[in-house]
Formats: sequence, C-alpha cells, structure tokens
Amino acid sequence: MRHEQEAHELIDEEYYMFCNEGIANPALLTLWSSIVVSFFVVSELYVILQQIPVGSDNDILDDDEEASKSTDKLSEIDPFDTVYSNIPDSTHVLKLDENCKHCMARKFESETDGFCCRNGQIQLKQQEPIPELKRLWSSMDADSRHFRENIRFFNGHFAFTTLGVSLDETYTNMRSGVYTFRAHCTIYHNVHSFGPSSRPEHLQLYFYDDDPNLDHRKAATKQLDQDVVKRLVDILKQNPYSQQFRSLGAHKDNLDDYRIHLNTDKRLDQRRYNRPVSSEVAAIWVEGTDLAKRFVTLYGNNDERHSIRVTSGAYDPLSYPLFYPMGELGWHPKLPKRNVDWDVVQNPRLSHDDEDDAEGNSRLCVSVRDYYCYMLQTRPAIFNPILCGARLLQQWAVDMYIKIESCRLRWYRKNQTQIRADLYKGVVDAITSGETRASAVGKRIVLPGTYPGGDRDMKKRHMDAMAIVHTYGKPDIFLTMTCNPKWEEITNELLPGQTVQDRPDIVARVFYGKLEAMKDLLLKKVVLGVIVAYVYVVEFQKRGLPHAHFLLIMDSNYKLLVPEQYDRLISAELPDKQKYPELYAMVVKHMMHGPCGALNPKNVCMQDNECKCRYPRPFNENTIQGKDSYPVYRRRDDGRRAKVRGKMLDNRWVVPYNPYLLRMFNCHINVEVCSSIKAVKYIYKYIYKGHDKASFSIDQPDADGN
Repeated sequence: MRHEQEAHELIDEEYYMFCNEGIANPALLTLWSSIVVSFFVVSELYVILQQIPVGSDNDILDDDEEASKSTDKLSEIDPFDTVYSNIPDSTHVLKLDENCKHCMARKFESETDGFCCRNGQIQLKQQEPIPELKRLWSSMDADSRHFRENIRFFNGHFAFTTLGVSLDETYTNMRSGVYTFRAHCTIYHNVHSFGPSSRPEHLQLYFYDDDPNLDHRKAATKQLDQDVVKRLVDILKQNPYSQQFRSLGAHKDNLDDYRIHLNTDKRLDQRRYNRPVSSEVAAIWVEGTDLAKRFVTLYGNNDERHSIRVTSGAYDPLSYPLFYPMGELGWHPKLPKRNVDWDVVQNPRLSHDDEDDAEGNSRLCVSVRDYYCYMLQTRPAIFNPILCGARLLQQWAVDMYIKIESCRLRWYRKNQTQIRADLYKGVVDAITSGETRASAVGKRIVLPGTYPGGDRDMKKRHMDAMAIVHTYGKPDIFLTMTCNPKWEEITNELLPGQTVQDRPDIVARVFYGKLEAMKDLLLKKVVLGVIVAYVYVVEFQKRGLPHAHFLLIMDSNYKLLVPEQYDRLISAELPDKQKYPELYAMVVKHMMHGPCGALNPKNVCMQDNECKCRYPRPFNENTIQGKDSYPVYRRRDDGRRAKVRGKMLDNRWVVPYNPYLLRMFNCHINVEVCSSIKAVKYIYKYIYKGHDKASFSIDQPDADGN
C-alpha cells in the first residue's frame, strides 16, 4: 500500500506540473493519460503480487480461479479516479464566535463586530415577557402548538389594523410543502373607522371584550381554539390600545358622535423601557372638541380607512399585538442612539424634523435598518417572541424589509438635489420630442447607482463585469452554491418545535458564513487553481433558500483548455459507493436532477413536455468540447444506480460537481466549465438580471377621457 500511495502522489505531482507548464496540446495530454493508466496497472499488479504468500500450502490454486481473481482486482482500477483524489475527510462546520461584548448577541465567526448593535451605539430595552403568552410561544402543549400553527390567523384577528398585501398564493396559502410568505408590491396597514356595520370587525371587536361570553370573537374565529382565543383576550386587556377601545363598550349603541385619535407622536424613550399607558397611545373625543396634532382620527359615523405611516412608532404595535402585547413603540426617526440625550433629538433645531427621513439623523438617531437588525438577534437569558413567530416571523420580516426599502426610496424622492438628479435628462427629452403640456410630462424620480437592485446599479455591475472580461479574458468556471436547510449550524439553532422555514434569519446568516468560507477556499487556498478575477451574486429561490452564482477567471497557468483538464476538476457521475461512501451519499442527496420526463411529467422543470435543463443527458464515454455551450461531460454506463425520490436514476441524471467542494460543504454545488466565449455575456446577464418586472402601456384617451 505504501508503494501504491507513493505512485499516486508521484503521478499527481508530475501531472500537476505538466498541466501548469501551459501545455495545451490534446495529443500530448492523451499520451500522458495512457502513461498514467499503464503506471497505475503496473503499480496495482505489484501490490497484488506482494500479497501472495510464498511457500504456502494454499498457493496451489486452480489456474482459472487465480486468473479470475486477478482480473477482478484489475477491473476495479479506475484511471479517472484522480478527480476524487483530494476530497477532504470532514465537512466544514461554521463555528459560533464570542457573544457581542456590548449587547450579548450570539454571533457566527464570519459576522462583523457591528452587525448587531453598531458596536454599542444602539441599546434598546427588551420587553418583559408575559408568562402565559410566553408559554404559548415556547411550550409543546397542544394549545401552544395550535397557537403557533395558526399564528397568522390569531395575529390578524387581534390586530388593530387590517393587512393590505398582494400575496403569491402559490407559495403562501399552499396546503403542503415549504411555506413562504411572498408578497408583491408593498404592504399596507389600515385602521378603519367604527361606523355602523353588519357585525363588529377589526378594532371594533375590542369594544365588546368585557362581555364574558365573547360571542363577537367566536363568530370571527370558528376555525380556532376558543380557549386560546379567550386566553389572548385576557392577555391583551393589559394593552393600552385595548384599554381605550374597551372603554367605548358602554356606548356601543350610540357611537356616531365619538372619535378616536390614535397618537403617532414619539414620547417614550425605548432605551429605558417606559411602558405606554392608554392615554398616551389613544384618546377618545366627542364631536366639537379641538383636535391635537399628530393624530389619526377614527369616526363613529363612517367606515373610512386610514393608513398608518411606516415612520410611525405605532406601526408595529397596532399591526403585531402578539409581538408587542404591551403596546411598545416600534421604530421611528426620533429614536436616539446610546448616550444621546432624548431632548436633543426632539429639538428640531438640533436634529432633523423630517418624518420621512429613512435613516434618521445618522449621527444621533437609530436607523430603521439598525433597529430591526437589533430586534432579530438572539441573546442569552432574554426571551424574544419575534424569533418564536414561525409564519408570523416571515410576515414580519417581509413587512419590515418593505418598510426599510420604502424609507430609502422616500429619502431619494425628497433629496433629488443631493444626488444631482438635475444632470439626468427627463423633462428636456420630453420637450424635445414635442410634448409641451407640463401636466403630461410628469416628475421623474432618479435612483442613484448606490441603490441596490436599481436599474443603474445593475447596469453598472454588468458593465464592470464585462470590463473584467476585457482585461482578464473569459470566465473559466461557472459555480452555483445553494443553501442546505439541514446544515447542523441551522438545526442546532432552532428552538424546540421549530422547523427551518420558521427561522429565515438563521438560514440567511449561516449561508453567509458558508459563502465566506467558500470564498476563502477558492481565493486564498486556491482549491480549483489560482483565480485572477471573479464576480458573484446572491439570490433567493422562490422557496426562500439563498444561493450564489460565481464566475471565476483563472490565471493563465491554470486555464482549463482541454477535456482531460475538465475531468480533473469536475465529475458528472456517481462515485464508487464502497470507496467514497460519504461523497456518494451527498451526490445522491444534492446532485441528482429530477426525476422528470417520463418518470415524472409534472416536475417543476417540465416545459412543453420536455425538461428545460435537458435531463436525462445521454451516456458518454469521454468528455468532449461542447458546441457554443458547456462541455459534454463523461457519463459512463457503468451500472451504478441510486434511488432518488422513489425512482432509480443513473449517471445521466447527475448534475456536474466538484468532489472536493461537495464533500466540504455538503450542499448543492454545481460546477461547470465555460467552454465558449459566446456564453460569456449570457452568463453575466444571468447573474445580474435583476428583479422581475411588469410592462404596461398608456394609450390615447378615448371619448370619455380614459
């Protein structure tokens, strides 16, 4: 075995030097492959002869049997096994770093120091949990599980606002599979006036909560456990909004002259956890009384709707009462940072008095992004109900992300002069084209190139990528890495009873750490060769899992020029189950396409009765150069099969992979060689394609002016 190991090491070393000398002659490489095969056969035969005992009583064997054994042994030699020669012995594990010394947030080793609290600049008092509500969030009792399984229904029923959102019904309200809260456009939270209606709805339900029978709640929650509903009614009686609304119960038969004014002012310092009282969050007025500023007024004689602005501190407690049961304020632009005096940020002469300022006064106030990043952290001995929210956490995260983006866009709209939007043509072009009506020209809002995902940002990135190609040449490797929801770093962080889909925050953070480890292997440890330039982009699948696309440009001495070099990096076959059991299991789990086609005509990849990914691929004895596309990889009909999703699949269904990276990260990692210059622009536009869009046209007005 020592001689065999030395032989393999010698061959690998010589071949490595041979390839890196820049020799690209296919004939020479073919000759070298023949020499390698011959050397392997001789070395293996030498090992077999060494194992035959000399002078043994059993050394007289039948000639046919001995020949058969030798033939079987030699047939196990695979000259193409070099692609598996350097696979690691273990899988990468993302370690936990020390907790933040400022806010004690748990951190992974790849996360920056200021990720959670801006290095101590942000300090918010966490709410004290209500014991009964904490039990519903965290217990494994039957009523607690029912509460969490139907959490969006419970929150929607007890919310003081109505949710206005266009959901992707395919993924949000599905009966089976992975739940994903997927929203189109924006999200609105409206409060309704409490005029006459057929039955109590929305915040009107709180008018009747002092009724011990709770008949008004039962009519609206027939599908929910009524015992849980009653417990939540009792819990929310401590909520200041609930207290004010319940006081109208004595006048529920004559509400026409009553008004409710919701206070959207920010008078509570969240750093000291001042619990609001009912008079601070809402006030009940009678018709004819003077109104105060900064109020949303609800009337008892109509059914008007009023939107809660995203910059209002009441946005969160009105929309998510189960996360904010005591009516605690959410983010608002006047939230001071640590060691900043409260009066300073409230003084309009010392601080911005701009309700639409997305980031607040960055020197003095907490930005909207930093606030919700702080709220999403896990801290020891502190119970965070948001992280127990399951499907409601998904809704909350999407809602707050839209809030952050809305604040950014609003800032750009109000600060066009600062980004020098006057340099862009808009009105001038309209006048040049013959349009003279000012009302028809409109106002153009310009997004700067620094806005992530904007048209100018995506165009700039694409042009930068093409400039890299112009300087360093075409990319050599196209690599896609997809998050594995069963990584132990994710499953270890789940709370009891949680599934991966309940914690999108952990999924994103672990994937980021793995991605940084992948970049370290590719760029510093050069596991695929020396890389001179690269680009990558991170996207999220429709099911919510993140994945990254890499384009790698290799150094001139490591260019992949001929199929023999492809075979040293990429495999499109099932490995030997006996030699590489761990790798075999990972290939079967992560790198098998489908099944589709005749085996499963309803698979998601099927379009017009054909697989859009062109699987199953044909068997192929040798890797060959593809025509204006990826190479045609070696897929031998060697009899290896694996059962995948109830069907037996062979090498025709294997997605190309690099054994080292697959064994290291235990997730779907597709590695392809970019064999044609014609694929370059397509690939770069693919990774920088940007967001989905909708097109529409405005036609000439008809006779009615529409």
